[in-house]
Amino acid sequence: YNGREKEESPQADSSSSGAGGASGLRNIGNTCFMNSVIQCLSNTKLLTNYLLNDEHVRDINTTNSSMKGSLIKAFATVIKGLWKGNGRVVDPSSLKGAVQRFAPRFSGYNQEDSQEFLRYLLEGLHEDVNRVITKPQPIHTEIDSSLSVCEQAMEAWKRYIRRDDSHLVDLFVGQLKSTLRCSDCNHESVTFEAFWDLSLGIPSKTGEVSLLDCLDTFTKEEVLDGDEMPTCERCKTRRKSTKRYTLYRLPKILVVHLKRFSPSERSRNKLSTTVTFPLNGLNLSRYTDSVSNSSYNCYAISNHSGTLYSGHYTAYAKHAQSGQWHSYNDSRVSKCSSSNVISNEAYLLFFELS
Repeated sequence: YNGREKEESPQADSSSSGAGGASGLRNIGNTCFMNSVIQCLSNTKLLTNYLLNDEHVRDINTTNSSMKGSLIKAFATVIKGLWKGNGRVVDPSSLKGAVQRFAPRFSGYNQEDSQEFLRYLLEGLHEDVNRVITKPQPIHTEIDSSLSVCEQAMEAWKRYIRRDDSHLVDLFVGQLKSTLRCSDCNHESVTFEAFWDLSLGIPSKTGEVSLLDCLDTFTKEEVLDGDEMPTCERCKTRRKSTKRYTLYRLPKILVVHLKRFSPSERSRNKLSTTVTFPLNGLNLSRYTDSVSNSSYNCYAISNHSGTLYSGHYTAYAKHAQSGQWHSYNDSRVSKCSSSNVISNEAYLLFFELS
């Protein structure tokens, strides 16, 4: 049950790559959610190389990071262990300790949500290597709407990175554009927000949909009427409007969170729809204004099997050097075929810009 039927010894496959990256992680008490995310990040080569080459050390921010570098050091130790290539199972206890000092919600040994864990972990790692030594006050004034869309996007991005600027931001952060159009005078106004991952609803309750269907739903025009009517800049009064999202700035690493759990506490049902997508050459050009490259390749997936309350997390990830996919189930690692990795248990999808 829960993908635990493969009782191979951890050493079974680790010699396959020789270059490491195929070691398992000990489950130290319901920590499969953490192990699944670590294996996805371990196979994020732009992040792993940064740590293996100790580039993070000179970036450590001891001024305003609450962890003073201890979180990224603990994370780097685990990543180095996974890439030693000796096939030993790595114990992530010290990393778990550092994470719960940064985010006390992860104290104890409860099953947690892997997307929430990823969010907190990336935020903490970012804080540890933030290049901004003294954080300036945030600027809350409106961005001048007479500027071109491109200039407004640039100004919004500058406002973001004057407070938050790190190697993690370089890799994971993109920019969403939200366009409001007044149904009365057709005036358009834009706002921009940074994102670390995209949470996508699944438009069908059963069977199969494509990831592009999910993106179509996410970027679909939404009508704002009644209580939701915004004030039109031009009409100077509240008007029925439409709102739509596009991906303005595409990140080097795109993390997609499939919303399988319904947010209402009463019915935390789980959608087991299969969301299909090409592993290579996912083309996002129709969702973005960006003229640069918008083609992504999938290299890792965090899976959730079972129900919300008694579930289990595993991961699939593609080895950066050999291109071989592996299945990671806590301490057990085995080779697998790329044709197995898309299933109705996929929960977080990791893509890199091709």
